[in-house]
Amino acid sequence: MSYPTLKIKKSVIAVSAALAPMLVVSGHAFGQAQDPDTSKVQRVIVTGSSIKRIDGETALPVQVMKREEIERTGATSTEELVKSLSSLSSAGSSTTVANASGYGGGSIATVSLRGMGSARTLVLVNGRRVAVYGGGSAGSAGSSVDVNSIPLSAIERVEVLKDGASAVYGSDAIAGVVNFILRKDYQGVEGSANYGQTSDHKARDRKATIFAGYGSMAEQGWNVTGSVTVQNTDPLMGIDRDYARRLNADQKNDVTSSIAFPANVVLNNKGTLGNPALPNCGPVSVLSPFNTTRCSYDNSPFVSLQPHFEKASLMANGRLRLSSETEAYFESGYTKNKITSTTQHVPLAYNSITTATNPYVPAWNALIAQYPGMTTKYPALGRGGFVLIPSSPYYPAAFAAANGLTGLPLLLNYRDVANGQRNTLDVSENARFVAGVRGSYAGWDVDSAFLYTQSKVHEELLSGYAQYSKVLPIFNSGVINPFGPTTDQSAIDAVRNAEFRGTSYASKTSTTSVDLKGSREIFNLPAGAVGLALGAELRREKFEYNPSVAIQTGDIAGLGGNAFPVTGARNVSSVYAETSIPILKKLDGDVAVRYDNYQGVGHTVNPKASIRWQPTESLLLRSAVGKGFRAPSLTDLYTPQATSITGNGTRDYLRCPNLTTGAPRDCNNQFTTVTGGNPNLKPEKSTSITAGIVWEPVKNASIALDAFRINLKDAIVVGGLSSTYFMANAAREQLYAKFINRGAPDGNASGLGPIESITQTNANLFKTQVAGVDVDAMYRLRFGDGNRLNLRLSGTYMAKYDVQGPDGNYTSSLDQALSASGGVVLRWKHNASATWENGPYAVTLLQNYQKGYTDVLANLMPTSTTPRKVDAYATYDMQLAYTGIKNTKLTLGVKNLFDRDPPYTNLTSNFLGGYDVSYSDPRGRYIYVTASYAYK
Repeated sequence: MSYPTLKIKKSVIAVSAALAPMLVVSGHAFGQAQDPDTSKVQRVIVTGSSIKRIDGETALPVQVMKREEIERTGATSTEELVKSLSSLSSAGSSTTVANASGYGGGSIATVSLRGMGSARTLVLVNGRRVAVYGGGSAGSAGSSVDVNSIPLSAIERVEVLKDGASAVYGSDAIAGVVNFILRKDYQGVEGSANYGQTSDHKARDRKATIFAGYGSMAEQGWNVTGSVTVQNTDPLMGIDRDYARRLNADQKNDVTSSIAFPANVVLNNKGTLGNPALPNCGPVSVLSPFNTTRCSYDNSPFVSLQPHFEKASLMANGRLRLSSETEAYFESGYTKNKITSTTQHVPLAYNSITTATNPYVPAWNALIAQYPGMTTKYPALGRGGFVLIPSSPYYPAAFAAANGLTGLPLLLNYRDVANGQRNTLDVSENARFVAGVRGSYAGWDVDSAFLYTQSKVHEELLSGYAQYSKVLPIFNSGVINPFGPTTDQSAIDAVRNAEFRGTSYASKTSTTSVDLKGSREIFNLPAGAVGLALGAELRREKFEYNPSVAIQTGDIAGLGGNAFPVTGARNVSSVYAETSIPILKKLDGDVAVRYDNYQGVGHTVNPKASIRWQPTESLLLRSAVGKGFRAPSLTDLYTPQATSITGNGTRDYLRCPNLTTGAPRDCNNQFTTVTGGNPNLKPEKSTSITAGIVWEPVKNASIALDAFRINLKDAIVVGGLSSTYFMANAAREQLYAKFINRGAPDGNASGLGPIESITQTNANLFKTQVAGVDVDAMYRLRFGDGNRLNLRLSGTYMAKYDVQGPDGNYTSSLDQALSASGGVVLRWKHNASATWENGPYAVTLLQNYQKGYTDVLANLMPTSTTPRKVDAYATYDMQLAYTGIKNTKLTLGVKNLFDRDPPYTNLTSNFLGGYDVSYSDPRGRYIYVTASYAYK
């Protein structure tokens, strides 16, 4: 490998663009591009611009990670790769682990720039869009790309545009763009194999790839390249990691569940719990020091911290010269991911059924009617669940008598050990095809292509999912022991035969488009040529979500409420223009504008302007300002409305100002909520500003600082404003009365009718203000005999992340554990590296660092207590590569060299506790070897 002298006018922009956070830098990506077959200097298009340029540098900050650098990370998946980029945040992103947890939302992994969410980070492959995932219908699954649909072995480089780009790419690029460039134009055959495992032998990973290409564009006028990759990754369970716990007595944090085995019994209408099995809660549950009258269930040991992956991918692309100025090309790819996850036992409480359409509701009502004293003792019984009838051989008569429940069914908070843990298989199939023609015509560099990309997802429930209408009649006949072993094996068999097993839902998203774009120099100014790019695109987006009938009726335990089929489609038309203007010899400007028209949403115009000034050969200044937007996704708009309920004990403060005199319906109820899409949503809008400096103080050393600011308004919030917020007191109920649907007045002193439902549909709410600085510094030392040392630091400092609340005031989210979704917007995060090369040897040491942050309060701490701090988290990776054997490369690496556990946090998310799943790698120390051989 050669290392050209770092000069601003040639390749220092590679530094300002922050190449991979830890690796050797080559100026080739941003210097003059050369065709591998013709060796001619060629113009290239850099992510963020539509104008071809000889030098890749622009006024925009672009971070690039090349293939050699990707290999040095030791990443085993695209999800793991993007986590290593300092500009990407754990906040707003989704991880496979977090989604593969029995929610019915698939197993999507996404990327989030600046912590602004995956829906506001546009993901491209070779500069064109990718179909969104779609699994689970709503939220990130309905509006984001699954990065694991892009096979790691096929990636040539990753380009991250750290600036809004709606003027060039349209919707979704509010926070920036991640563009995956795939390998092409290969000649020969290359095979590689990778094996890795945790140092405690708990989980392994195996991967093999064959990459081959034939044909020379220079000699034969064509080339075809293809690859095949297969991968298999073992699961890792929560019981294998001591830190994955939801009970920490020292920190006074107990977020274990009261739905346990042995089952807890509801003793009165205040919800007091008792347990006839005490003090024995094992082996499934624990006796918490904070709740000694009941058993507590910790989800974490029963959840797969890393699910079982099976992946296979195919890729093929080709080029054919049509004339000296024109060529045809195609790109194609297919990826199939099978992810099997294990989750904790289903909660099967007395009030588990949340939907009135559930087929078991009539049988429940008939059962309760046999015991007239039940409705007197428990005014709010819900729509159905598990109760233990007095005639059961497992009925604890003495316990019932001691608690005044003789002759009454016992309301149970039961963890369904009879059916065992939940096992779920998520299968995603992703296909992409592009066919186009590019070349020169009448002085224009023209490119036109047809694109079809689709994502198909289906979820299979393998075991552990009770089906209410089939299982509850068995449970409520009294043949299952909720407090200990069931002696009747035929009863256990009957329960397991009544599970729901099969496809819970299937979804399909697709994008079909035709585009035409071209660029050229249109005239000369004294300082140089003016460049112009014009483009147009027609796009058709489609989405289908088909849940099983059991999901539509809310009949599957452990999947929440119900969901209904979704079908949506829309047309999108766009035109855009960009011009680059050499104002002075070393001062360039760039202006772009784009018009988009979304069927059913409306149209929008988004401009952008940037400027680049290079006063000396070693100094460059740049800045950009632009408007951005995100159109609501099809699921944001059209997800059918469904019903659910608020949490236990919700109070209507207007009709129940005093708990002792109000009716239970108003004072201690679970009100119906209406969720779903909102066809009246409007696009989110943003303004982004960047300003940067790139400086080379001495030869082979450089530093780049790029400041950014993004102001977002009309943020689309799935689920709208939380009912927990506007039902918190009487004043808020009055302020947000439009979200509360009431019946006719019935004589209540307030003059208001009873609450019939609460609106929780998607809504445009609030504003967000984000600001910070990206830092990239590099120093290269050369010694005699081919010795080289490359030092690098790439980090992001967040100065502001302020989110507007319902009262209009802003609250900072910086360095705060986000209890709602996991993840954290860190004030500082960096990657640092040292790479030493000597002949065929290369040794790299990487540091991955993020500062500490403020934890959520432990749930048993007084609210006045000063919040604890989560420790800073630093891990070190090391890799040794050897290329001394002809056409062969051998690699030995260790990730998390010192086996550092993730720092403890009180935060819990997705059934896990003790650590933040959004950024931590539960594998611990991970050792891997890779061998590759190329035949050319």
